[in-house]
Amino acid sequence: MSGFFSAEGKFFSITSRIIDMIFLTILWIIGCIPIVTILASTSSMYHTTVKCIRYDRGKVFEEFKEAYKKNLKQGILLTIVYGIAGTVIGLIDYRVFGLMQSRTSAAFILAFGMLIVTVIYLMNVLWLIPVFSRFTNTFGKIMQLNYAIAVRQIIRSIPMFLILIVSVILVLASFPLVIVFPSLAMLLISYLSEPGLHKYMPKQEEDNGDWRYGFK
Repeated sequence: MSGFFSAEGKFFSITSRIIDMIFLTILWIIGCIPIVTILASTSSMYHTTVKCIRYDRGKVFEEFKEAYKKNLKQGILLTIVYGIAGTVIGLIDYRVFGLMQSRTSAAFILAFGMLIVTVIYLMNVLWLIPVFSRFTNTFGKIMQLNYAIAVRQIIRSIPMFLILIVSVILVLASFPLVIVFPSLAMLLISYLSEPGLHKYMPKQEEDNGDWRYGFK
């Protein structure tokens, strides 16, 4: 029992990680304040969660700050582009929902088409967080890669969405949970997203200790 509560025991390890997730969530909230920095802040939280919380590499503040600075400019542009696209799609969905009241075949066909567009958009937004945190490329290449991964990893997207939905429901049910659930959700999602990302990373001949390949 004493080993459990020792400095190297499970209790200390779990408590330390919970504290790190709380601190990381605070950094994420601060990073999201300008609104246009939401992607830069969220992708930095994902990066830091995977590296520091999951693989126990580096320090939370330093990793988040470095990732945030690196992702800031391109992240702002991507946030604006995806934000505008999401607004347009949302307005069209709202309009189509109104047209469905007519119960015409044309309205249902249009609604089905918009459903596909909306799902593709949501999958792209979901995968943009881990993709942007992991790959460095031009604006166009990032969007292209993100689309390719989102479409090909559609099966993984379903439980990833469920994790986010359950997290939001729990936070709405008990708001204090917001202090830890964003980072916890990123941690759970990483177990689904990381294998999908690895398929697009350069092959390694041997284990050189690179945490991005899943080696502790």
